[in-house]
Amino acid sequence: MRKSFTSALAVTGLLAIVSLTASGCSVVDELAHHKKSSEFADAASLEADGDLEVAWLPRDSSGIRVVQSTQADDAAVAVVSEGSLPSAMCIEVPRQSAPPYVIDDTVDVYGVSSVFACGEWTVAETPTGWLGWTPNHPDEKAQSPAS
Repeated sequence: MRKSFTSALAVTGLLAIVSLTASGCSVVDELAHHKKSSEFADAASLEADGDLEVAWLPRDSSGIRVVQSTQADDAAVAVVSEGSLPSAMCIEVPRQSAPPYVIDDTVDVYGVSSVFACGEWTVAETPTGWLGWTPNHPDEKAQSPAS
């Protein structure tokens, strides 16, 4: 009897571990690293279902990937887009900041010398679109037409 109870307990523990692992890294990221990741098909989906305001986002944006803090305003957003950034909001400036989170398959911002200051966001061009992050450096923000 004791052996079957121990076996059942071991199986239950194993199932719990597998369930947590199968639910993805997002649970671990949210609890341990205080960040969450999400994806949106296009700009309209992000505006409707996201909890982040990304005013610089080109209208043709697709394949939107977001990584953001669960405790602060820190965020990084990668988009696929052929569109340009809004000139009334963004201006090209020397890069003084870097994303708080890495989003794979974008651009190594440390190799980029100029970026666009778009209010509280800094945005770098990538081979397939744009990578934006907030917060940015105060000097970048001060140069933006949107500040």
